[in-house]
Amino acid sequence: MTSDNGFGEDDGPRDRRTGRFAPGHCPNATGRPRKARTVSATIAHALNEAIPVIENGRRRRISKLQAAAKQVANKGAAGDLRATKMAFDLAEKAEQQQAATQSSNDRLSASDEDIVERLMGRLRLIIKEEEIGPPDASGA
Repeated sequence: MTSDNGFGEDDGPRDRRTGRFAPGHCPNATGRPRKARTVSATIAHALNEAIPVIENGRRRRISKLQAAAKQVANKGAAGDLRATKMAFDLAEKAEQQQAATQSSNDRLSASDEDIVERLMGRLRLIIKEEEIGPPDASGA
C-alpha cells in the first residue's frame, strides 16, 4: 500500500516515483564509519593522554609519555643502570632525529645557493667601494 505522497510501507520512507527520501528522514543516521586506527596511531594516542600527577605539592596534568620519561630519568638518577642506559639511548636517538630534521631544513637548493652567491658578490663590491671612498668632486 502506498500513500498519496508516494511513500509506501513496503519500501520504507523512500518515494517510489522519484527515489528520494521523505523530508526529515536520514538514510544513514549513524554516518560514515570511522577509519580504523593503526597500531602505531593507537599507541601514540594512548601516550598523549593526560594523567594527573603531583609535583612539588601541586597537581598537574601531563601526558603519559612525559610521565614515563620522568620515571626513567628519576630511576637513572637514583642509580638504576638499566634505566640510565635507556635514558641515554633515548636522548641520543632524539638528538639524532632533531639533527636530521634541522639539517634537512637548513639546506639550500642549487638556485638558492646561486642567488646567495650573487648577493654576497654585490655586497663585497659595495664594501670595497666604501673602503676606497667616494671619488673627489673637486677635480683637483
